[in-house]
Amino acid sequence: MRANGRRTSNSRRREMSRADASCEATRPRQASLAEGIHAVRVGDDLILLDLAADDYLCLPECGEVDVLGRTVSGPMDTLLRLAAEELLHPTKTDEVRGEAPALPSARLPPPPHSRPTLHDVLTFAAIWVRCVRRRPTLLDLKQRHHGRRGRRDPAALAARVEVFRQLLPFAPATGVCLLQAEMLLRFLNADDLDADWVFGVRTFPFLAHCWLQCGDQCVSEAPETLHVYRPIMVI
Repeated sequence: MRANGRRTSNSRRREMSRADASCEATRPRQASLAEGIHAVRVGDDLILLDLAADDYLCLPECGEVDVLGRTVSGPMDTLLRLAAEELLHPTKTDEVRGEAPALPSARLPPPPHSRPTLHDVLTFAAIWVRCVRRRPTLLDLKQRHHGRRGRRDPAALAARVEVFRQLLPFAPATGVCLLQAEMLLRFLNADDLDADWVFGVRTFPFLAHCWLQCGDQCVSEAPETLHVYRPIMVI
């Protein structure tokens, strides 16, 4: 009888150990994203942007993961998956990375009627040449445009965007959104204006897109076209 009692006690201890291990694996923990890694959760999928690899990665079944700036919170087993892919920093970092802004919901104010000047044409041409000379990586773009300073006057932005749109059809090639967004950003910077350069993603099907915004006002396009995207990075 005593032997049976000991076996029962040992069995209960083993079951409790397994239960404790299971709880430990699912208990929320925190870690930091590795350098150059940005992330956002889209539904139950975790989308990661690796600037060094210049590529995106989608990890399914990560519905319990939360991303706030560079901090990732989630079950230990999920964080171990990310660590195995070298997507997490080995130690907690003190780097402060702001959250990507919310999607814009408004347009810029109506622009005044204006035509490009000769200076505008020459500025636009120089920007186009610099932007198409070589294909930069996302890491190149982040380093190139980091730490900008400029005015964020919606009326002034609207006026310069209107001039840019009049000149854009004359460019030999404008490519995808990445090229157009950088050209517009440089055009605004040339007049001491600035806006956030936001990168967003969606799933099913996977698509990546980028745009310029100033607060809740979309600078580069109609805000209605962006509702399917979740911001993952801002420059």
